[in-house]
Order: sequence, then structure tokens, then C-alpha cells
Amino acid sequence: MRNKALLVGLLVVVAVGLSLSGLLGGTADEPVEGAVPADTLIEVDGEYELWPYTSRSESVEGRTLAINVVFHDDGDAVLEALTAQPETDWEETDELETDADPDLVAEAVTETDWEDAHGSVRYSYFEGPDQSGWAAESFELHDGEYLGSRDHIRAYESPDGAYTAIQVHEEYYDWFRLRHTVTDIDDPAVRLEDEFIESGAATVSREHRGLDGGWSDGWLTIIELAVLLPVLGTFLHRRTRRAGLEAARRLRGEAGRHADAAILGAALAAVYLGVRAAGIGLEVAYPGVPPKVIAAPLYLVIAAGLPALVLVAAGQCERTAAFLGIVFGLGTAFVLDFAGLGVAVPPELIVHRVAMLAALGLVAVGRAAAERGVLAAGLIAWAVGLVLPLADVI
Repeated sequence: MRNKALLVGLLVVVAVGLSLSGLLGGTADEPVEGAVPADTLIEVDGEYELWPYTSRSESVEGRTLAINVVFHDDGDAVLEALTAQPETDWEETDELETDADPDLVAEAVTETDWEDAHGSVRYSYFEGPDQSGWAAESFELHDGEYLGSRDHIRAYESPDGAYTAIQVHEEYYDWFRLRHTVTDIDDPAVRLEDEFIESGAATVSREHRGLDGGWSDGWLTIIELAVLLPVLGTFLHRRTRRAGLEAARRLRGEAGRHADAAILGAALAAVYLGVRAAGIGLEVAYPGVPPKVIAAPLYLVIAAGLPALVLVAAGQCERTAAFLGIVFGLGTAFVLDFAGLGVAVPPELIVHRVAMLAALGLVAVGRAAAERGVLAAGLIAWAVGLVLPLADVI
């Protein structure tokens, strides 16, 4: 009777966890409706006002994130300031062309290795005396790996070239959502402005514009570059990824009398962390291969490989030990993955991961106890947990 009550409790945990993670919603603001309201436009520089957000479509209904940095310079000057150092492997996109004289290009103001980025198209809106309308990105840059974590810049040059609006955010590749999840826009803006402050090659200030929505805290960073000033940046920002070494150190579990369960938990953790490491390693080794091509087979390792491993190994374990081994082992891997990426985790994703641990734990309990009903419930819960983030419910 006690065991049945425990199993029912676990099923409730899975169901409630998946439901809550869906109810908490995605990682972007709810869209607003209607045309671009005049009172949401802000004056920056020159003759064109800016709608200080990005949008999935050429409408305010698709609003996503707030613009958080503005350069009082044209797009070419900003791009050069970020990427013109000799060490960078920046390559301009086909859509971006520059007429700048290569003999007049200044050294990069920052030492961050900003590289060409490819992401979903986002639009912003400019309104001026000669023309008004939606504009796609002038260029995109990133610092980090597509299949890891990165700071991602989208830049929008005003039609008269008086300023370049920047939306910079922190994001990481979530293996359950199979796409990037935005975790912050304030810290990456601060990191960007710190680089220019340290370089001494720009004037940096902040203006409170009272921006509402799009993750904005109301402040806008204003950067004015020194014209053609050959300054070598002194601030070095590098993301460190030591998740693999840290995982190896922390996952030395005690063998004890439940060695099989401990090994199962460690194996699940190794597979999950190995997928992240393999994704980043392959992306760096083969930069010409689209990241999503690399991610596809690796996702199958998580989606099918983890429950398959439990089905094979849990039969040798005591059911309580198997459940605890999975929760501790794979749960530790989730924590180390997020810690290694250095990102803030949205609450709905934390709830989702807890529910997935419980689902896989049910699979282990059902396999260890030879209870097909529990095993089936766990597999169904796992499948539902995979579908929800892919369907953008989470």
C-alpha cells in the first residue's frame, strides 16, 4: 500500500511539474497589439526616432526584447570597433557590405572575439521625415558557441546613419527546446559597456528612458566612439567552459552497496554533459557545418538514449536506489551544465527539468520492480516532457 501511494505521488509530481512549466510560459514577453504607438518612439540622434524593441515580424505584435545599447555612430564604425582586431575570425555576412578604406580601419576597441552570428530574423522600427518602416538587422555578432552559451548582438542602423541601435542578450542552447533560450539582457549590456569604458576609446553613459517590457529595466546605454582612434582594448572577456572537468570531479560518487544505481546516475550525467561538450567541440572543429545539423543527432542521444540507458541498466538496481541515482546523477548534470554555461535559468525550465527527472525516475522504478504500468507512465511522461518545449509551450 505504501509503495502504491509513493508511485501515485511521483506521478502527481510529474504531472504537476510539466503543467506548471507550461503555465509559467516561455522566455519572451507577451506581445503587444496594434500599430506602432507614437508615444513608444524615442529620440536618439539625427532625424529618425526609434521603436526601442525587436520584433519577430514587421509588427508590434511580435515584440520580443528591448533595445539596450545605442552607438552614436553608423553601423560600419560600430562593426569595426567590435571586430577589427587581427586575432578575430570575423567574416561579414553576404548582406553586409562596407565601403570603408581598409587603410583607415582602427584597431578594435574591445578584445572580445565577436564573430558573425546567424539567428532568427528580428525587426525594429524607425520613423523619420523621409521614410518610416521596419528594418531587419544591419549585422549580428556573438561571443561564445551556438551550442553552448553566448552573448548575441543584433544591430540596427538608422536610415540616416546617425546612430546604431543594439539589442544584446545572453542566451544558451537548450537541448530540450532545441533552440536558444534568452536568460538576461542587462548583464550583457553591462559587459559590453565595460569593455568600452576600459578601453578609454569611447564615451559611455546611461539614460533612463523608462522603457516598458521586453525585459528592459528602463535604462539605455549610450556609447560614442572616438573617431579612428587606434586603441587596443585592455579588457579581455572570455567565457570559460570547465563543465567537463568540474563534472568529472564532482561526480565521483560513492560505490557503496548500491553501486549499480550510482553507476547508472553517473552514466546519465556523463551522457548529458558529453552531448553539450560534443556539440561545442564539433561546432568549433567544423565551423562550416550548420549548428542545427550537429544538434539533430545529439538531441536523439538525449531524447532516446537516456531512457534507453535506464531501461538497460535499471533492471539490476533496487528501485529506490535507481530513482535516487537518476535524480542525483542527472540532476547534478543539469546543474553543472547551467553552471558551466554561466547563465541564469528561467524558473519554468527549472520546473521542467525537475519533472523530467521524476519521469525518468518512474521509468527506472518500473523497470527495477518489473511493473509495466509504472514503466509505461514514466515513458509517457518523458515523451510529453519532450514535446512541450518543442511545441514552445515551455
